[in-house]
Amino acid sequence: MPTPPIDPTLILVRALDALALRQQVTASNIANVDTPGFRASEVRFESILQRALATRPGELSLVRTDARHLLAGGIDATDVEPQVVELSNTRLRNDGNNVDVDREMGLLAETTLRYNAVTEALARRLAMQRLIASDGRG
Repeated sequence: MPTPPIDPTLILVRALDALALRQQVTASNIANVDTPGFRASEVRFESILQRALATRPGELSLVRTDARHLLAGGIDATDVEPQVVELSNTRLRNDGNNVDVDREMGLLAETTLRYNAVTEALARRLAMQRLIASDGRG
């Protein structure tokens, strides 16, 4: 049985949710920059979504010829959820805190730009769907 097509609108909504969560996690990291022992976290979503889109149930799987290739998982792209993970590969200060304010501020700006871009893409998609639903009569 063929796999039904992926709804791009749902993927965009999931991306907005992930980006909103990333903003919250980044803001928490910045707020705790002076908290002894605090460990920064990050949100992973894009790599999980790419892996889900690489292989869909009922389709041929990909062969990895290099360790740097994305793993092809059998995850349905509409079920992809963002994951919050603690950063462990960063330098600790003397107080045990690993928040890098410059990195976090850059991530905050990047996330804002991505959120705005995805919002615009979603708005255009919904406008197109409204136009189609009205038989192109505007």
